[in-house]
Amino acid sequence: MTERVLPAASVIRRARRSDAEALSGFAARLFRDTYSSDTAASDLESYIDKNFSAERQEAEIVDPSAAVFVAMVDYLIIGYAHVVVRSADGRSALLNRIYVDAEWRGSGLAGRLLDAVIDESGQRGVAHLELTVFERNSRAVAFYKRVGFAVIGSATFMVGEDPQTDVVMQLDLIERLNGRSA
Repeated sequence: MTERVLPAASVIRRARRSDAEALSGFAARLFRDTYSSDTAASDLESYIDKNFSAERQEAEIVDPSAAVFVAMVDYLIIGYAHVVVRSADGRSALLNRIYVDAEWRGSGLAGRLLDAVIDESGQRGVAHLELTVFERNSRAVAFYKRVGFAVIGSATFMVGEDPQTDVVMQLDLIERLNGRSA
């Protein structure tokens, strides 16, 4: 795989309702590509049907407690991120997904998507950003460690009927945002 440099014309923006159909196909394709070797096809398709329909993507896009960002090149989605402010006091958020097309991995796109999530979370007064990542997704785990997330535990993640183990990670946003302004 040759890693590519993002073209100057690439853009990261808030997702729109009109992106739901394309986002659905993109997310399903990446999930399938990433996890098909570790998950039975029936469990994989069950998860995709439940989580990546166009209707589900539209609901995530319009959810006021969430933000979905898409990375675009020439009107094509090449990555996206989904964050949800989830605590009653609004002080923590869940980074639900950062997906980057294989062709664009290593281009800095994941970091740019994470920056958009961090900026959004900071504007909402979030103190901690948490995520879960499949324990066998070593590339993603390494990326999150490199950008400052710390492992705080593990959790069971159901893919269809298949219980899988996820690593739970957390990033202190107050420290990170204060470090930026210093």
